[in-house]
Amino acid sequence: MTMDEPRKAPASAGAQWLIDGFALLKASPGGFGVMGVLYGVFAAVVIGMAILVPQVGFAVQALQIIAAPILTGGMVWAAGEVAQGRDVGPAAFGEPLRQGKVGALLVTLLPQIVLGLVMAMLLVVLVGVDNMQVIASVMEKMQNAGPGAQPDPALIATLPMGRMLLWLLCVVVLAFVLLLMTFVAIPGVMLGGNSGIEALQRSWRAGLRNLPAVLVFAVVLFITLVGLTILIAIIGAIVRLVAGEIGQMVVSQLVMMTVLMPVMAGALSSAWRSMLGDAADQPPALPTGQLQA
Repeated sequence: MTMDEPRKAPASAGAQWLIDGFALLKASPGGFGVMGVLYGVFAAVVIGMAILVPQVGFAVQALQIIAAPILTGGMVWAAGEVAQGRDVGPAAFGEPLRQGKVGALLVTLLPQIVLGLVMAMLLVVLVGVDNMQVIASVMEKMQNAGPGAQPDPALIATLPMGRMLLWLLCVVVLAFVLLLMTFVAIPGVMLGGNSGIEALQRSWRAGLRNLPAVLVFAVVLFITLVGLTILIAIIGAIVRLVAGEIGQMVVSQLVMMTVLMPVMAGALSSAWRSMLGDAADQPPALPTGQLQA
């Protein structure tokens, strides 16, 4: 298989990828699962510091953005090890550094940076500076109205709704382009040995060729996130009674990342193997039924 020829996967593979992520977490709760807990602690510390010390909020959030592909790379590598039946542990977080792949992983952030700049430029072009001031004024008035107050229809009518919706539509399209470019880029670096740019290129080609599977994955992931969000909301409400609003936010972030990150790392490694991995590298099927879970 060449770089221009990603493997074609059926649409149902999109659901299988996510199921594989849960299966890998189930197969290694004491290794892979602990990595998820540590990632959750990291995310919770970041959000806690941003709330408690606003002066360093931007710095710690920037650190999280930079660290995310490196930590995810370690988890993706760990997912590949678990899929092959090998044990993993928190030391896997250091695998990108040990393998000299930190630079390549940071390159996968480039599409997100470009997307952010393009979104900002489109906001200025499509909405306009004057309309942005109107939006900011309306938002400020709505916030000052107090909790439970009904929005003033006359105030809402001043918003440039048509221009805002057009900008949002552009954002959705650009976000989907970003998804295709980065979907399996990190596994491409960690499992495929690609450079950052090559991993982005291969992810784009694989995503386009397997668009139905990617769409199915996105839908199933959204449904999963809704269910997980409801569960976390219940947990957060209980925590809020004991630890207050800040405790609720920190615990909610911890629980979300603890579950989501191992599952996503496992799903992405599974997606990469099915679309771009060498046939000889395919792991044995996980013993879990029709759609393997």
